[in-house]
Parts: sequence; C-alpha cells; structure tokens
Amino acid sequence: MLAGPQPFSLHLDRPLGPGFRAGALLSVQVLERLEAGRWLVSIRGRRIPVSAEVPLEPGARLLARVMASGGRILLRVTQPAAGPETTLAPAPAERIAAAFLAAGLNPRPEQVQKVRRLLERLRLPSQSHARLAVMLLQKGMDLDSPGVAELLADLAYGQSGGRGRRQARPWPGKPERLAEELRGHLRRSGGGQTAALPLFNHLQIHPEQWFVVPYDYGEVSGSIRLRRRSPAAEADRLVLTTDGPWSFVLNRKDAGYRLQAICAGTPGARAQRGWRRLAQKLQNLGVETDDTIRGDEGFDGFSLPGEAGVDTEG
Repeated sequence: MLAGPQPFSLHLDRPLGPGFRAGALLSVQVLERLEAGRWLVSIRGRRIPVSAEVPLEPGARLLARVMASGGRILLRVTQPAAGPETTLAPAPAERIAAAFLAAGLNPRPEQVQKVRRLLERLRLPSQSHARLAVMLLQKGMDLDSPGVAELLADLAYGQSGGRGRRQARPWPGKPERLAEELRGHLRRSGGGQTAALPLFNHLQIHPEQWFVVPYDYGEVSGSIRLRRRSPAAEADRLVLTTDGPWSFVLNRKDAGYRLQAICAGTPGARAQRGWRRLAQKLQNLGVETDDTIRGDEGFDGFSLPGEAGVDTEG
C-alpha cells in the first residue's frame, strides 16, 4: 500500500501525448517497480515510466488528475491507492442490462449477474466492457475461464482496462472448428497475450456480427469495430475508439455515410473548431456529419444511446 494517505504526484518521463487535457481525471494502474523511486504504470492501455514521491504497490490503482507545472505535465494523485485486494464499487446492473438489450438479448438475471461478477473480479469499467462481456456470452464463452481476461484486454485495446501495444499472432485453425478452438485458447491462456481474437471475430452471432481490430497509429491507439447484419451483408457501421476521450461512429445511410463524434467530458473550443473543420472537409467528400459533438453517457463502444437491439429473445 502507499506510505501515507496524503496526495502526491507522479512525474512522467515522457509526454502523455494527445487526448490528455489538463484537469482530466485518469485511472492509473501500477505495474512494477523499475528502480528506486521509479515505477512502470498503465494509463489507458499505455505503459509509461513515472517517478513517485512515495512507495507504490504493484497492482494498485490510483485516481490522478493531469496537471501542468513549470512547463511539464504531472499527475496529481487525488485518492489513496487501492491495492490489488481492494474491491471497487459494484458494476451497475442497469448498465449491464442495457448492454444485453443493445445486443438484442433479453437480460436474464442469472446472466446479468455473471457479467457483473466478471467486471468486478477484473475491475473493469462497465460502460466500456459490459457489451464486450455480453458478446462473449453470445459466442458461448465461459466467463469464468482464465483466458477471458486476456481476450477482453485485446477487445478493449487502448481503453482503460485494455491492453497496450500488441504483437502479431498466427491464424490457429480451421473455420469449422472456430468455437472449439476459441474455448481451448481461453482454457489454456494463463498469461501473456491470448491468440483468441481472430477466432472471436470469425464466430457468427445473431442478430448482428461485430469485428474488432486493434490498431496503433503514431501516439494514438484503440480499436476499429465493424458491424455486419448478416454474413452476406456489407458493413453498415464503423466505430473508431481511441485511448483519449474521443470515439467516432460512421454509419452507412442509404447511398452515403454519416459520421458522429463522441467525447468523454465537455469538448473545449479548440475541439469544437477542429470538428467543424473536419466536418466541412468530409461533407465535400459526401459524408454527412452531426453539427454537435455528443457526450459519451450511455455509449458502450458499439451502440448509440436510444438504439434498440434487433430481434430480442423472449
């Protein structure tokens, strides 16, 4: 645990990069001690070395605010560390039930509790991970399998609770044995990176199929998520998540496309101007855009608030 409950600072060895504005609150996970006074931490899936004024415990989670001091960026820890044994607030059942409905499923109490236990056990945010856990259930996965944590880290790549930079993986098997092989990978995965992500993408589910592709582009990482309504249909939605506060949703509308921007928190004037410039350029290419930037409340990384799932089971 931490030496004392008083606030303290984490000093970064390198800039956080775009998407980390001053005043923002971040969840910081302590990974390991590097040397005296220096630690490796994870912030939104990035592994970042920091200097700390007090001893830290690997596995602890901190709540820190981004601060600017003397031309440098530091993280001011505003809450004492939570050690690995500390339990977080329960994942809200309402948000999990909403994830089932968005996936076109009836939220049965026993399944809601399975997802809730998984999120609490792995200490994952329900807004970004409940829908992913529901997808695992749709594909027949056992949420108690040890490899589930590794697969979720890939599916939520770049986000809080997701994985950092990834390595290429070989294609492991034949299409007709996808489900069996995926379950086998989950059972065998005790550490390191799981090889189950390609298999996850090829398993068909009803009423809609999502494909998740992690990416790294310069200082930005996240995932590209494509939706297809049937095996023969073209993709009708693309969601781009980032390791910052931004997500983008591109929908196919009749013969064209419409793009929406989603931001966690209140976008500043600079972001608003940038969005208007981007919208103008896209409109010249025939892509419609929303006039405003939407907040992320209720956005699960796949469906927009107010959208209903298709063919809900009885």
